[in-house]
Amino acid sequence: MAGELEKLEANLGGVADMRRQPDAIFIIDLKKEQLAVREARRLNMPIIALVDTNADPDEADYIIPGNDDAIRSCALITRVIADAIEQGKQKVSAKDFKAAPAATNGDSAVSDTEVEADAEAPVEPESPEVAQEVEQSDG
Repeated sequence: MAGELEKLEANLGGVADMRRQPDAIFIIDLKKEQLAVREARRLNMPIIALVDTNADPDEADYIIPGNDDAIRSCALITRVIADAIEQGKQKVSAKDFKAAPAATNGDSAVSDTEVEADAEAPVEPESPEVAQEVEQSDG
């Protein structure tokens, strides 16, 4: 009985601590996780998915093409996404979202020069480990 409780805690412990519904779901294998896809659709949650050639890309709202069978590929993409989420959390708080100026009359809150400056900025990996793995996977 204790072993069963430990298994449930390991698999579902994070869900018990949730205070609200997540904003999106990240799925590694769309074919294998059809139950999660159906549940996300039922809750109107956007689906971000690592999509292989054997999966239907129409089931995901945001597609990341990649090999969902290779552990290193899954680990690399998951780590990069997790790092990006953490960086976003550090840069913006909930109060910042409420205080942001609303766009009016079709004008965006971000100027065209800011968008152009961001487009010209080089994109660098977050950590040396990720950069090394990206270089290895490219070569």
